[in-house]
Amino acid sequence: MALQSGNNVLANCGSIEQVVELINDEMATDAKDFALAAEYAINAAEEAGCGMTRADLQAHLDFLSEAGADFDYHEALELALKQKK
Repeated sequence: MALQSGNNVLANCGSIEQVVELINDEMATDAKDFALAAEYAINAAEEAGCGMTRADLQAHLDFLSEAGADFDYHEALELALKQKK
């Protein structure tokens, strides 16, 4: 994993709904919402076996956003691009 939030809280999420809830709950973790979104995008791209291009990461961030996650999209994308393997 390229990014690690505090205690790897995303690893404890078993569904997209749990990821959305974690990102939207400001008190759930000390990680910023965009950092969690970036970590999700990187992990999702790795798990899917797809590339780590801007378009690939955007697709995962789009999915997360459409699922109801509220995060700074631009910050998440830029961080994911910096942290990708």
